[in-house]
Amino acid sequence: DPELVAQIAQRLLPRRGIQATPDQILVTLGAQQAMTLVAAALGRPDVTVGLESPGYPDAWNTWTLHGARTLALPLDALGLMVSPRLARCDVVQVSPSHQNPTTVTMPPGRRRALLRAALEHDLILVEDDYDSELAFDGGANAAIKAMDEDGRVVYIGSLSKTLAPGLRLGYVVAPREAITELRRLRRLMLRHVPGNNEQALARFLAQGHFEALQRRLGHAYPVRLSRLREALAEQLPDWRIATPIEGGSSLWIELPRGVSPAALIARAREAEVIIEPGEGFFAVPT
Repeated sequence: DPELVAQIAQRLLPRRGIQATPDQILVTLGAQQAMTLVAAALGRPDVTVGLESPGYPDAWNTWTLHGARTLALPLDALGLMVSPRLARCDVVQVSPSHQNPTTVTMPPGRRRALLRAALEHDLILVEDDYDSELAFDGGANAAIKAMDEDGRVVYIGSLSKTLAPGLRLGYVVAPREAITELRRLRRLMLRHVPGNNEQALARFLAQGHFEALQRRLGHAYPVRLSRLREALAEQLPDWRIATPIEGGSSLWIELPRGVSPAALIARAREAEVIIEPGEGFFAVPT
């Protein structure tokens, strides 16, 4: 829908420091379809894709499905490391806003260093801007795409964590030639995103409701986080929150030695508390 594309360009992307024209934006069924389209366009047996480890499991699955080789890239306290392993990659996928699953926020200096490495090694960066709208202090760092002057960053955004997961609405921002190719691929998968959802979201954005929602979330999520951290400290003092929290919607926790994650998850489920196990984020590279 042209109006939705216009609203994304005018209201969502500038919050991330990104300027884009309508022919540089493609609406998708969530970030997952965006990732699938990019992998379908770039993935082949002679392409090596560097992926964060630990990282989003379906990033590994998606790139592997489309024939690419995958390479685990290490993290530190600042997120994805700018290491010599980057030279072995053709594509690197990164989640700098709130790394999935560790929640680390990559600082501006590391983002610039990663972009310089991409230029040096002639890489394409796929920026999954996961949880970017949930920066508690309201001062989210500019996206890597905002620093991209060479057209080598493909940006993936989503409204699932803020608006409604069930809508399955996301978008890709990339050079117009890339968007043309991704649009062709999307047509072969589902023709287009449901128009009624697109029009409803366009009006929601145009009338300022999304900004109001952001303000409410900016108050609610820090309260929830504070209560959860207090409860963990009191009830489970041996559990360690592994990374500092600057926003997002999850905690990455290290358990004490000797605690079985499987047994813990089963006991918690009996109390109607859902815990996601961590081992699935450490995918085995192909």
